[in-house]
Amino acid sequence: MNRGIVWLAIVLVAAGVVYSIVTRPKSGYIDIHDVYQKFDLKKELEKKFISVRDERKKITDSLELGLKLMETKLRAMKSISDDQAAEFQTKREFFVQKAREFEEDNKQLSAQYDKEILDQLNQYVRDYGAAKGYDYIYGNDSNGSLMYGDKKLEITAEVLEYINAKYKGIK
Repeated sequence: MNRGIVWLAIVLVAAGVVYSIVTRPKSGYIDIHDVYQKFDLKKELEKKFISVRDERKKITDSLELGLKLMETKLRAMKSISDDQAAEFQTKREFFVQKAREFEEDNKQLSAQYDKEILDQLNQYVRDYGAAKGYDYIYGNDSNGSLMYGDKKLEITAEVLEYINAKYKGIK
């Protein structure tokens, strides 16, 4: 009788261990900064932003150079007509307006691209979690969301590979 109880206890303990292993949530974490910086969409939109910003800078630099040349020319003159002064003032106001407009447009474009990147990144991480059977994927951004993570739980490289493949239409 004692033998039966011992075997029953062993079977119950083994079943409990197997059950706890099988039902344990699958979790991992990603380095948010690393994933964000290496996300192909981010790299692509960053290049577009830099191109737009640089084109706008060329325009304002050209306007500024024209103003400086006109100012130098006017300073060299003995007398300046009201029309010349008005023309200079109009060009200066246009330059200031354009510089402000471009600065605001750059801020808006940057915010738009950041939102687009984060929305897509979050969706791909959700897709990855569902496809790979994760219960939790934590974001490690050194901001309190995860203060420590065992390196064996880090899945940054796998998630990054997945989201870039998904972005390229491969997965």
